[in-house]
Amino acid sequence: MSDCLTVGLIVVAGDRVTVQHGDVSQAEEGTALRDLILAQTHQGAGVPVLLRTAPAEPGEVKPYGAAAYRVQVDLAVRLLDGSAPGDAERGSLTARLLERPVLALNFHRIRGRNQDVVREQLTRAAALGPSFDLDAPGQQPGEVRVLVGFYDGFARTAEFAAGLCGELGLRAVFFPIFYAPTSGRLLSDAQLADIARTHEVGWHTTRHVAAAEVDESSVGPEVVEPFRRIERVTGRAPRIGAWRGGTRFDGGLLGNRALADLGLTHLVSNWSVEPLP
Repeated sequence: MSDCLTVGLIVVAGDRVTVQHGDVSQAEEGTALRDLILAQTHQGAGVPVLLRTAPAEPGEVKPYGAAAYRVQVDLAVRLLDGSAPGDAERGSLTARLLERPVLALNFHRIRGRNQDVVREQLTRAAALGPSFDLDAPGQQPGEVRVLVGFYDGFARTAEFAAGLCGELGLRAVFFPIFYAPTSGRLLSDAQLADIARTHEVGWHTTRHVAAAEVDESSVGPEVVEPFRRIERVTGRAPRIGAWRGGTRFDGGLLGNRALADLGLTHLVSNWSVEPLP
């Protein structure tokens, strides 16, 4: 077996989103995935990913690594472009992802110069199927669900995005943080309450921390307090959440155990949107 794998890089040019490929060694996989996602995030447009909705099957090799992520990005780009693979092209992973497709478009900061690209992306996504909604009936085979996520709570991004998604009939998910003194204006409680009337408000820590960083001293301020704040402000406890870095649920980590105890039901990662076990 080769000791190399292929990863992709999202490139935004005008209104087009494409994937470039390159080879990295297995030892560099973690760094490659991190750098890939950071490069995507800095583009200022949505990062498309076709998400898993169930755990990996027995025998899958590195189902949550850089190579799998590239496959999921590539499929999402093709779905947005109207060029999803036919039966002859479908491997086992591709077939599973396309059986009940959940197309995620992940956004962080949207700058003014990118708004036209974002509008075009979301318009195409809205035409593919209904929004991912925890209250919706079960997804039918072949039916596309669209999960639009806005991360980190930047106010200017959310002000543009909430209205645009409303116009397009998309129910988006907003994942706010509550403290970022050098990163720009964050959403106020009043704005979150207003967004929650149309969209879903999810959980994303107070200061944008990773799951592995949470310990006994920080689980209260980073996990419990933002959860309760969202519940108080919106009138509803958050049901869906995400960690910085897009890690999956790991019950061995204190922060994840706290989320399960609080009643969070779903976690979004780089590869999946799944119910908590």
